[in-house]
Amino acid sequence: MTEDIWTNTDFPDMGWHDCRLYGIKLPTEQFGLSFDLDYILRWHREGDLFTGFDVAPCVLKFFNVSALKISLDYAENLLCFISDLHRSNERASPNGLFTLWDYRIDCDIGSISFTATGFEQRLTSPPVWSDTQDLNRERLVIDS
Repeated sequence: MTEDIWTNTDFPDMGWHDCRLYGIKLPTEQFGLSFDLDYILRWHREGDLFTGFDVAPCVLKFFNVSALKISLDYAENLLCFISDLHRSNERASPNGLFTLWDYRIDCDIGSISFTATGFEQRLTSPPVWSDTQDLNRERLVIDS
């Protein structure tokens, strides 16, 4: 994957395992839910050993969000990594104008679930090689 922007049609080819989550921008009147994360574009490997990662900061935004439930427990760990992002239950919206999906983001410290009409993921800077799965950033990119 070398794109800078991904959408609903790219979902089957994407994976968020071990992507670090830095921040969440909750829905407002626009019904958007955004996540600031480091996306792993490539896992470098020599045999059974991972030697590095191509990682880029990005914003993952979901549209027309409803039924949002967040259960994250930071009591033992101040970092949050995504284990998997699931999409299921494709169906028409009540007015028939949109397609709805149920999403569940499983993290090492809990989960986030919601319904949305889709998503867009956008890199906020080019990928860099890292010997870890995250960039350990201090500055959020969620509003950029």
